[in-house]
Amino acid sequence: MQIRLFIITLLAVSVFLGCGGPKRPAGLPPLYPCAVTITQGGVPLEGAVVSLVPEGGGLARWNASAETNSNGVATIMTHAEFSGAPAGTFKVLVKKEMQSPPTLPVPPKEADYDEFVKYNTHAATQPWIRYVEKKYGNADETPHSITVAKGKNQATFDVGEAIEEIVK
Repeated sequence: MQIRLFIITLLAVSVFLGCGGPKRPAGLPPLYPCAVTITQGGVPLEGAVVSLVPEGGGLARWNASAETNSNGVATIMTHAEFSGAPAGTFKVLVKKEMQSPPTLPVPPKEADYDEFVKYNTHAATQPWIRYVEKKYGNADETPHSITVAKGKNQATFDVGEAIEEIVK
């Protein structure tokens, strides 16, 4: 009976320890909590992609980014799996682009195949709209930067007035 209890306990502990989340890649530096709030014209901007790019140029070895929530807050993740960002000074890039919704009504369930093809073709060809000025998504032009260090890192940035510009 005690052997059976020992084996069950050992299996339970093994399962528990094996569920520690994704394995860290070799060389991944320590990560520190980082939350970036984005406003547009003073109002929280939802659905923007925020990326941290090392200041001074060059490609980032560790992708640190997140999408803003309804409060405009992007809680940065590295490689979309690991909470936080590595230490360093980064340019803060902000982009928000979405495809325009279709202008044709969705065909009813009983519509024929050609109606669905027509609708899907129309939907796929709708233009993309940029909602944040292009300079905020360019490391050479954005005025925003953040220094990430041990401890909590928080900053708020405004990306100017709202725009709606067709992306070509």
